[in-house]
Amino acid sequence: MTLTPRKLLLAAAACVAAFLVLLALAYGGGSARWLDTAALRGFLGLQSGALDPLAGLGDAPPVGVLASALAAFALVRGRPRSAALVIVLMALTSISSQLLKALLAYPRPAGDTNLSNVAPEAFPSGHATAAMSLAIALVIVVPARLRALAAVLGAGFALSVSLSVVALGWHFPSDVAGGFLLATFWALVLLAGLRAAEARRPERSGRGRLAGAAQAAADRLAALGLGVAAGAGALVLGVVGTATVVLRGGDVLVYVHDNTAMVTVAAALMLSALGLLAALAAAATRRG
Repeated sequence: MTLTPRKLLLAAAACVAAFLVLLALAYGGGSARWLDTAALRGFLGLQSGALDPLAGLGDAPPVGVLASALAAFALVRGRPRSAALVIVLMALTSISSQLLKALLAYPRPAGDTNLSNVAPEAFPSGHATAAMSLAIALVIVVPARLRALAAVLGAGFALSVSLSVVALGWHFPSDVAGGFLLATFWALVLLAGLRAAEARRPERSGRGRLAGAAQAAADRLAALGLGVAAGAGALVLGVVGTATVVLRGGDVLVYVHDNTAMVTVAAALMLSALGLLAALAAAATRRG
């Protein structure tokens, strides 16, 4: 299927519809609100000082540094439009998330726990929006053959930051989902604009031996970096998972059994992050 700018904008409109539905569920009552609160309580039981550095990756300074590095990488690859997309994406998501947080400020008590610091202006999560935006930027700037791996690693990064802020009691899980949708919306809008610009005037990568060598070196560096990151991530997960099962396997099973809402919501957030990034990887690769 050809992905024209119109179809990308229709997908962006679908994100808006999903965002509005999520907003109604998060601020309404009933089972959805109960699930959001019950999941938050489960995450709060995982509070640890080790989560602070992970949550800090969604703060403005590291986000700015990482976004600048991704934009610079796109420039080295001879893709100035992709570099501009990264910068504009980070600016739009940052500004819009803060405006929405102020506009939608409304208290949502977390119940009988005193570990939560969820403020009224929490939807959508700015940390989740920023982390997902960086993941999307990574998917866009890497070579097409590496986008599937970038989507998986980007989802891991976005989830690490986002679930950390939930476990620290700063956000409900619904705030994270809202951030994911907001970042995806702006990415689709910008990809539609990029696709329209390419239809009118195709982008030409730098010509010449030096430009070709720089692009080849950047592509090799990307492949090496993503490979190392994937290997390190798998190793850490394996070691931590094995140690947890051996040392506290029984406690983990009891905690999971007592917090099925948390497990359900965490799985839903994981699938949504992977699904959205996989769709954007396909959209960035497929030409109109």
